[in-house]
Amino acid sequence: MTTFPEVHFADADPATLRVYRNLMTAAGSGSPALIFRHMATYPGLLDWIWAAVGPDVEAGWPGTAVWRIVADQGAVPLPAFTEDDLAEAGLDAEARTTVGHMLTSYNRMNPVNLIAVGAARALIAGDDMPPPTQPFSEAAATPPAPPPDLPPPLKLAGLDDGPRETITHICRTIPKAEIAGTPVDVTPTMYLHFAHWPGFMDLVAGRLDTALPEIDAATHAFADACKPLIGQLLAKAKARNPGPVPMADPTPLIRVMDTFAYVIPHMVVVGAALEAALKPKTG
Repeated sequence: MTTFPEVHFADADPATLRVYRNLMTAAGSGSPALIFRHMATYPGLLDWIWAAVGPDVEAGWPGTAVWRIVADQGAVPLPAFTEDDLAEAGLDAEARTTVGHMLTSYNRMNPVNLIAVGAARALIAGDDMPPPTQPFSEAAATPPAPPPDLPPPLKLAGLDDGPRETITHICRTIPKAEIAGTPVDVTPTMYLHFAHWPGFMDLVAGRLDTALPEIDAATHAFADACKPLIGQLLAKAKARNPGPVPMADPTPLIRVMDTFAYVIPHMVVVGAALEAALKPKTG
């Protein structure tokens, strides 16, 4: 199995770790995203990207704006998870709390990632994304406090056949990334976190499976809604003039970023849907 190349948090050098921590703080999340862990495999790239978009991401206004877009779109409806469902899936009270922290982390992080990565991709490719006619507010915002430390995600190759096949099946709408000319599956880290509880991952997959057409449509709608915000962040990144991207040929990286242009909004939609389905019903 060819794995998607990345630099794990525990293996990061000090410079990479600094950007990881900046990203986590800005989004109020508990882990750095897979796309940034992949970009850390390119020497100097994360520092270059952070020089371009980091000051605005740290100021907090892109997060405020994109979280509002998420809220305005609403969640794809899924059948609610009942207490009996979760108990049968092996989630005790402590595990339910941990799953809640995982969703909080991803649902803050992924929207911010989409804006930052979208602006970085356009900057690297030399593409133009016009800013909105009515700019988003750039008022500084204090990021939310991150959730407690999460357990490390499991590795797909280390899972038993059943959980591995479940995750692979639910990722079937996600395009493969091309690494050194070889198509490679991209497995969202959220699912590898949920894999700590295989019964719960089965439960999640069953709900998502029947809703994939609606999730796919919402993915494209959310990505489109974010383009003006990406354009605004891109304009500010260009004004900083971070210099040439530190790689001889960025084409392979751009192809990977194009894959994540679907993966990230897809997981925004998935995360919002799961959070809503897990929310206790009142009244």
